[in-house]
Amino acid sequence: MSTTSGDDGRDAPAPEDGAGAPEDGAGAPEDTASTPEDSAGAREGRTARALVFVRERFDGACLAFPVAAPDTASFGRDEDVLVEQRLFLREHAARAQPEAISRLSFPQGTDLLTVNVAVPRDDLPRKLRREVPVSFPCVVVPAGEQAARATRTAQARVDERDAWVLVPALGHAFYVEAGEPLEPAIRREVRRLLASQSLSTWDHLGLLPGSAHRLEVLHAPLPELDRVQPGQRVASVAERARRKKAVDALVSVATPLHVAAQRSPLAAPPLACRDAELARLAALLDGEERLGVLLVGPEHAGKTALMQAYVARQTRLVYATSGAQFIAGMSGLGQWQERLHGVMEAAAALDAVLYFENLDDLLAERVDGGHVDLAGAMQPYLDEGRVRVVCELRDDRLDALEGRHWAFFAGLSRIRIEPLSAADTRRALAERAERDARVEPHRPAVAGDALTALIDLAERYLPYSAFPGKAVRLYEDLRTVHERERTAQGEPVTLGRSDLHELFSMRTGMPAFLLRDDLPLRVDRVARDLGASVVGQERAVRALAETIAVVKAGLSPPDKPLAAFLFVGPTGVGKTELARALAALLFGSPDRLSRFDMSEFGSEGAADRLIRGTDGAGGLLTQRVREQPFCVLLLDEIEKAHRAVFDLLLQVLGEGRLSDARGRTAYFHNAIVIMTSNLGAAERRAQAGFSGGPGAGSPEERAALDEAHYQRAVAGAFRQEFVNRIDRVVPFRSLTRAELAEVARLTTQRLSQRRGLSEAGVALEVSPRALARLAEDGHAPAYGARALRRHIEEHLAAPLARLLARLGGDARELTVWVTEAGEPEAPVDGAVVGRAETPALRLEARRRRAARAARQAFGVEQVGDLRREVDQWMGLGPIEQLREQIDFLLTQLSVATGPSRDRRKELDTSALQAEHHRLSELWARLASAQEEMHSVEELALMALLEGEEVRELAREAREAWEGVRKVLPRAMVATEARRDAITLILEELDEGAFDRWLAPLLRELPRRGWGATLHIDGDRAGPGDAAWPAGRRWGPPRAPGDVIEALARPKRGFRSVLLRCTGAYAGAFLSLERGLHQIVVGRREAGAARDASGDGRLHVFVHFVAHAADIAEDQWEHRSLAPPPAGSAAARRRGAAAREHDEVEGAVLIAGRRARISMDPAWYWERLDEIALTHLLLFEGEGSGLDRSAYFTPETS
Repeated sequence: MSTTSGDDGRDAPAPEDGAGAPEDGAGAPEDTASTPEDSAGAREGRTARALVFVRERFDGACLAFPVAAPDTASFGRDEDVLVEQRLFLREHAARAQPEAISRLSFPQGTDLLTVNVAVPRDDLPRKLRREVPVSFPCVVVPAGEQAARATRTAQARVDERDAWVLVPALGHAFYVEAGEPLEPAIRREVRRLLASQSLSTWDHLGLLPGSAHRLEVLHAPLPELDRVQPGQRVASVAERARRKKAVDALVSVATPLHVAAQRSPLAAPPLACRDAELARLAALLDGEERLGVLLVGPEHAGKTALMQAYVARQTRLVYATSGAQFIAGMSGLGQWQERLHGVMEAAAALDAVLYFENLDDLLAERVDGGHVDLAGAMQPYLDEGRVRVVCELRDDRLDALEGRHWAFFAGLSRIRIEPLSAADTRRALAERAERDARVEPHRPAVAGDALTALIDLAERYLPYSAFPGKAVRLYEDLRTVHERERTAQGEPVTLGRSDLHELFSMRTGMPAFLLRDDLPLRVDRVARDLGASVVGQERAVRALAETIAVVKAGLSPPDKPLAAFLFVGPTGVGKTELARALAALLFGSPDRLSRFDMSEFGSEGAADRLIRGTDGAGGLLTQRVREQPFCVLLLDEIEKAHRAVFDLLLQVLGEGRLSDARGRTAYFHNAIVIMTSNLGAAERRAQAGFSGGPGAGSPEERAALDEAHYQRAVAGAFRQEFVNRIDRVVPFRSLTRAELAEVARLTTQRLSQRRGLSEAGVALEVSPRALARLAEDGHAPAYGARALRRHIEEHLAAPLARLLARLGGDARELTVWVTEAGEPEAPVDGAVVGRAETPALRLEARRRRAARAARQAFGVEQVGDLRREVDQWMGLGPIEQLREQIDFLLTQLSVATGPSRDRRKELDTSALQAEHHRLSELWARLASAQEEMHSVEELALMALLEGEEVRELAREAREAWEGVRKVLPRAMVATEARRDAITLILEELDEGAFDRWLAPLLRELPRRGWGATLHIDGDRAGPGDAAWPAGRRWGPPRAPGDVIEALARPKRGFRSVLLRCTGAYAGAFLSLERGLHQIVVGRREAGAARDASGDGRLHVFVHFVAHAADIAEDQWEHRSLAPPPAGSAAARRRGAAAREHDEVEGAVLIAGRRARISMDPAWYWERLDEIALTHLLLFEGEGSGLDRSAYFTPETS
């Protein structure tokens, strides 16, 4: 008996066409009555004949589907399902290829046989497990030459014929050889297949048969063939084959957009206000001459919508593809060129349109892959007019790309897509809403007044996108968020302005009171909220509150920042704290504060780094504002910036925008700009003495003197045109003693809320005398509250940390009482567990009542959190794929050891067993740890209820959790075919970087059991080396020890090394390392290492070559193996870092700072599994922007 590996019957041989009606007999398919047209077609012999399986449920409804195409099912009444199947067959026969039609037909003698199989119910509790008899209807198809003389007696032995057996309930087909009893063979195969799967209770219910089942034969007329002369028939068949081959070549790298348009003609949204552009596009594409078209315009201006409208007209075949699809999987020499030429020839043969939605991707420089030039390979086809091409491109990328590919752009006719006006967008959106209400009545609708508000919000607050796209996206987001909401009557909701404002506030962080006119703004309440975290600066707080009222009223200029302030005054009086409070109030989080220390930008070159950026990356300031336009920008110590910075800030404050070197504009319209300065602070302190001293005058007089003094200082330090662009100069005064005491109270309160104390359940209580002592000892007139905070950190936070560290595991559920030295002890309850003293303070830790119960609950919560995280990991896609692969291998092993092994191709059973063992071992460790986590959680809950200690159970849960993390990195890449080998080019961009990066890697290889062969750029074979080509850039093979010695030499003449590494999971883990590695070492050590930038950072670039370690002799000259050119090293150094090794802060940042691991980078390679796991989990997270396939799919990139 032979089986197929597929689960839908498609792996079985294509059935043979039969003619005539079947003979009568039990189980024979019924030839149903046909329409007159069908009957006429049958008489003429030009019909498609399909075998349809009909299953009747106990409620009378029927399920019908072609035996060879179970996915195309119909459900309903008996007559209706057959009519629907017949209509489908007629449409399918008119459009499908002959071989696809022939698969629906089965030979004479095909029977329906019902076999009872005892199915084990392993899903039931152990005491209830038993075997349940289930009836499986099976379609028995005569095979090969035996089909012509097959008998139709299903109960006969099969020694007269071979047969295929299809089991619709399982979607499975297998082969029964002549001489095997049919029913035992079916039972054995069904039980084997069920044993290889883990079936749930619902799966078992799906196996139960209906009340009846039968086979029907349906006919549908075939279209008339073109009348051709006998001598032309061969050419006609060859032409059809050529077109099919062309279609297959295009579908391999492109999506046929015209197919979706044919199936759903109403799917494309209506196109408004683009009649002229659509007419021009159609004229260029539908003419006799085959042309290339470039749709150029701002992002979201409507380029894609225009192309969708053209596709909806269904005048030509349109295939959408991209540069990444062209080169995906093309790791061999010349593979991508062969694919590209095949696709272009196919497009020429079909006269189809190739559509590139992102031309930037097609023309992107792929440094790792040896400079793949897709545009150059395509250009001859455009120049010769052999293909029709449509490309989209943002206008801000046009100049840069055209300068590098001018010949390619010369062959494209341009259609400029300008953004729509707000009025046209309103009209287009109204048409879209009307169409959606008609075509999608089950989805939420948007009211007319909400559409008007939507246009206003998009125009005011979304400057980086163009109309109509930004409005359409906001419209779609609004409907999607409320997708499941229904009225009391069960109807879809109609969304209004309040729903829109709620969504916009959630997406941008802007408070609803600024967006909604119906919500009042009380200046006093805003001032109170701002002043809650700032002490003693009432006038400054009031100034900010009044500015917010101006923004709320819509009176701020639309072409400038929301506000521009200059905070002046002594250090440590709350300038930065007030800016942080403003960010939290306006944008929902203090993280929306973007701070720049302007003392770092005092040179002209540094000013360019802040504002202008380079061709490869945006400036620090412009990039930050583009990424987060709704923010508070804090430019600290502005007077220390270079004068070039002030020139550009004039444009920021005056026009609200800046452009970087790539031509991208950053808009500051939704930002509040706050600049701080200490100008005049020293002179004012010398004039007035300590604030509040004798003879200082009333608070109003002091405030007026302060403001006049700082205004003079600002006018004398800055140019008049710069000062005129500042909305308000806000003076900050020195703090009084009483205010410093309040700062001390707020600081100790925040100290008590730190994570380490809150998670351990430690409360902090500071007596009034201790608080006053802290304020007095920490007072420094020259440094204000900043000196006080440092004093509290040194004399309270540090002793508190030492006390808790000394207590170890007992430092939980405590109250730490802080009193002044010599102060009487407070009359408090609780046993003393630890004390600490300083010259000024006494700290006493006491156990709180009911602390043990709280600690028990905390332990149970910890166990639950760990268990939920493990369950989440076990549900990840790669882990599910691991489980499915184990089941598949088990099925293959069952097939390989079956009784008819000699009739099939020999399988490598030992390799299957080894792979199954490897994967099963990983899965068993994961599943065992998960089961242990669940058991520990149950025991912890029981211990909590019975009053027993849960600390040991929490420790066991932590150990099981750590065990899962150790296995998880390998499990998540276990099914990758190319996981054990890799070839990389390692490039040292700064001298000394290899000492910190490559040398530790080579020392780590033996511990991991990885082998490596290395080639040094420019190395030459020595007397003891094997023969090596003299003209080859890469030197002869070297062992890791040889390269470590070469790195240790005082002078070395190479900066690139070719690494070929093999070993368990070496390819998978090292593939994640591709890209830029930035090593932060500090300026002093970087100076010794001679980094190129002088900013304390060293760089290594990892170029991916292939998921293989063997290089054939004829592959050494391939461009992907060429050493990186030295001239482009500066551009690579400025790119986003795949890894940032921060030796100063003691951390490793992963994938462009998407994740952070606190560790000494010196242990990087020893903790590679942990780093790889963090990166792999980023792939599974939503919104990470990372593509797993880009790292593990072999390609030339």
